[in-house]
Order: sequence, then C-alpha cells, then structure tokens
Amino acid sequence: MSVEKSGLESSQVVGSEEDAADLGNLVAAYVAAGADESVQRVITAVHRLSRRLNQWYDQKLADLSVSGGEWTVLNEIARADGHWLTPTQLAEAAHVAPSSMTHRLDRMVERDLVHRTPDRDKRNRILVALTPAGWQLYETAIREANLVEADLMRGLTARQVDDLAYLLEELLAGLAAAGSTRRRAGRPTPAATAPQQGVTETDQA
Repeated sequence: MSVEKSGLESSQVVGSEEDAADLGNLVAAYVAAGADESVQRVITAVHRLSRRLNQWYDQKLADLSVSGGEWTVLNEIARADGHWLTPTQLAEAAHVAPSSMTHRLDRMVERDLVHRTPDRDKRNRILVALTPAGWQLYETAIREANLVEADLMRGLTARQVDDLAYLLEELLAGLAAAGSTRRRAGRPTPAATAPQQGVTETDQA
C-alpha cells in the first residue's frame, strides 16, 4: 500500500502556508500573554508537528485495519528482548486492565497477528509473540511511516538533520532530568504547561 493512497498524504502532514500563518498567530498570542518568543516558536512548532504526525499515523493504522491498541501490542513485542512478552507485561505497557488485554489478544489471535504459547520454563505463564502475518503488518507500517518522515526532512541537509536530532534529544534528556529532580524533592511533576500541552498517545481498544 503506497503512502500516496492514504487518507492523509505526506504533504498534508506539514501543512499549508495558511497553517504556517496560524502557527505564527499562536506564537504571537502566547508572547502577548507574557511568554518568551524563542521558546514558544520551538514548543509550538514541535507540538504542531507531533499532532500532524499523530493524525497521519492514526489514518495509516486505519488503512491497515489496525487499532491504536493493537499497534501497541505489535510495537511492544517487536522491540522486546526475544520478541515475546506476557499478557501482563502488555497490559502494563498499554495501561489497560489485564482483562481488556485478554480480549484484545483474542481478537489479534483470530486475525493471525499474534500467537500465545506456554512458557517452557514456567508452564503457568503464557508468552505472546508475533506471527509471520503480524511481522509483515508491522514492517509495512514502519516502512510507510518512514517514507513520510523522510519526506518531511527533504529540505534539510544531513548535518541539519543530525543537529535537529541532537537538540531534540537534549531537550528530552533535560525534561527527564527535571522530572526526576522534582520527584526526589517530593514535588509533583506538573503536566505540560498550558496552553502548550504535549500530545498524549491514546490507547484505543
């Protein structure tokens, strides 16, 4: 399945000139309210890009007849050591009740996306792994997403892409360090400062 045939094409992820103008208006509004312009230019752009990419990912999963919850299962197993997890581990990763995960896995077994087998070392434990069809679906989704993600960076040089990756990784590391410091100090970690709320990944059934 080609990216061009999806409901949301790569050009729509980036947005139009009108969208860029709207972004500028948002930044101006936040600055007028007392925010720092340079900070808001970065945070607002990252938030908008994340939201647009999530819209495209949701559409692509729908095109592949995969729910967000099912994708969580595929993704968690694909990157796990040994490429298998227990239903309990999957429920914890997806932030759902074990009973909900059981129903989800039942549906995925019926679709031949995953299979469940008893653990040879612990007979009372069940292991979940991807079937060949599950791996194929996972790889198809990753390849098509990579096409769009690479297309987004066409206008950047290789050095700019590396610099951008480094800077974003530094921001994430700083955010994690700040959260850890607040927890050690006994202060609750606040949600993303309004109105710049981070995009949350909903885990659909």
